[in-house]
Amino acid sequence: MEIILIILYIILFSWMLGKIPFFKNLPGLSYRMLLLFFVFKILAGISMIQIYTHVYDLEIADFHKYFRDGMVMYGVLSESPVDFFRMLTGIQGSAEHLTQYYDQMNYWNRPWESPVYNDNRVVIRFNALAGVFSLGSLYIHNIFINFLSLSGLVAIYKFVLRYADRDKLFWLPLGIFLFPGLLFWGSGILKEGLLIWAFGYWIFYTDRIFAQQNFRYTYFIYLVFFSYLLFLLKPYSLALWLPCMAGFYMGRNKMPIRLVLRYLISFAAFFILMLLVGWIFPQYDFIEIIVRKQNNFVNHALALDAGSIIHTRYLDTNIWQIFVEFWRGLFYSVFRPHPFEAYSAVVWFATLENMFIWGMFLWTFFHFDKKAVSKYSLFWLGLFYTIVLFGFVGMVTPLHGAIVRYKIPALPFLWIFWVHMTTLPETEKIRKSKIWSFLNK
Repeated sequence: MEIILIILYIILFSWMLGKIPFFKNLPGLSYRMLLLFFVFKILAGISMIQIYTHVYDLEIADFHKYFRDGMVMYGVLSESPVDFFRMLTGIQGSAEHLTQYYDQMNYWNRPWESPVYNDNRVVIRFNALAGVFSLGSLYIHNIFINFLSLSGLVAIYKFVLRYADRDKLFWLPLGIFLFPGLLFWGSGILKEGLLIWAFGYWIFYTDRIFAQQNFRYTYFIYLVFFSYLLFLLKPYSLALWLPCMAGFYMGRNKMPIRLVLRYLISFAAFFILMLLVGWIFPQYDFIEIIVRKQNNFVNHALALDAGSIIHTRYLDTNIWQIFVEFWRGLFYSVFRPHPFEAYSAVVWFATLENMFIWGMFLWTFFHFDKKAVSKYSLFWLGLFYTIVLFGFVGMVTPLHGAIVRYKIPALPFLWIFWVHMTTLPETEKIRKSKIWSFLNK
């Protein structure tokens, strides 16, 4: 029965990719290419399941923890549909009698208190809802989350299309959809899959509102929904994007010096605003939240005796120390793990991705496109978001095993930056090949 359901759901979502207007008429991204990317993501998700089932201990796999807790919540549906609805939506979800169910979940509550929402619950709820349609099949949940994350990447691609160099459309989908870490970690039944979905649509609808392109008032409803979802999942991904987005819209069609100045003004204004929020609402002091999160990460890594730990330094609220650690974090995100630290299949995968990034910048050294600096606004957007997210993740996370996951929202923009800053090989032979002609029909 499970195999039949898997086949049916793959057929259903493949049909939707060809029929839903959102996925149609995209220059450089045909239906067959989109279908191929969808298959790649499903296979990447299956690979993750198999690796953590047969190579590692399944108990250390986050996706299995969230799935198991989600199935506990799903099991409540047969006992009390009302209680299932409360737990799923959070409406009256703190009712005292629901504790009996929450106590059966190992990851519903964190071992430490934080003013930031426990994002484990979003993935647990996703699995509980998916269980209604999957009959508890982990592999069907893999199909569901990959359809969502794929649609989020399509939303990013549609945003990029408005500002990209059309001569480079051949290269753009390759990195946006198939960047190694993004393909692997963004295709598992993890927070990252839902994050890509929400983040992609947030960017898409924000741009539609700013540009007033095919404007509809429903865009505001969608924007509120995805803003709320991002706030629950990874608020730092959105918080770091906001000054980049502001700099992007203020600096379009400006000369490089003025453009960079607008980005710096945007970052300074955002920093001052966050300081004011922390002063007015002390429980949301963002510096204190960052420090506490980093300290909890270090404590957790030490408690687990994690093999991928990079350092055990504790952050404090000293602004200068945070500034220094940010640049250290950027170094960690780009250069850790390296080949001398690779001790397992997954770590080797992360190492090879870092080596791929090093290769990108080595190529740029010899093929830098000077005109891109003032010609493409996406050049700077991709650069600044990659820097701030890589730096933040490396600063807060002392484990290179976690860094490779948390930095993936920046990977499409790293690729966009690289494509626009380099002179790339001619693709005429590839475009004339039979395989390429088949994929673009």
